[in-house]
Amino acid sequence: MHPCDDTYCGPFPESEPEVKAVANFLRKHKKHIRAYLSFHAYAQMLLYPYSYKYATIPNFSCVESAAYKAVNALQSVYGIQYRYGPASSTLYVSSGSSMDWAYKNGIPYTFAFELRDTGHFGFLLPEMLIKPTCTETMLAVKNITMHLLKKCP
Repeated sequence: MHPCDDTYCGPFPESEPEVKAVANFLRKHKKHIRAYLSFHAYAQMLLYPYSYKYATIPNFSCVESAAYKAVNALQSVYGIQYRYGPASSTLYVSSGSSMDWAYKNGIPYTFAFELRDTGHFGFLLPEMLIKPTCTETMLAVKNITMHLLKKCP
């Protein structure tokens, strides 16, 4: 892989200072963190573990219901539809997911948003779509938070 590739993962795990800082923070505070959310562009999906293998996580039912409610809340704002499910089967099997890393390191509820759009604009979302994307995504985040607080141990 070349360092300018969209999916370049670095020369070794945690090689980049930003990644190292986040990993160290999560390790230090993992006993107090119940959820981890990662935001990416683009595909209009809400994903959860696992991304590196086809397997069901132990707390699947709670995570699945949180994702379902979140994408319904998101769609209620502007009608934008998101798919949801385990990353490996909803998107594709991949390695190096911070969502999987956080889950495997003891954070019980991890999600990755693949924000707008579905490929027309790709990584260059027009300015006029940024605020609507933030508005609907924030509603989904609030929905996940409330679901986890009320329904999940």
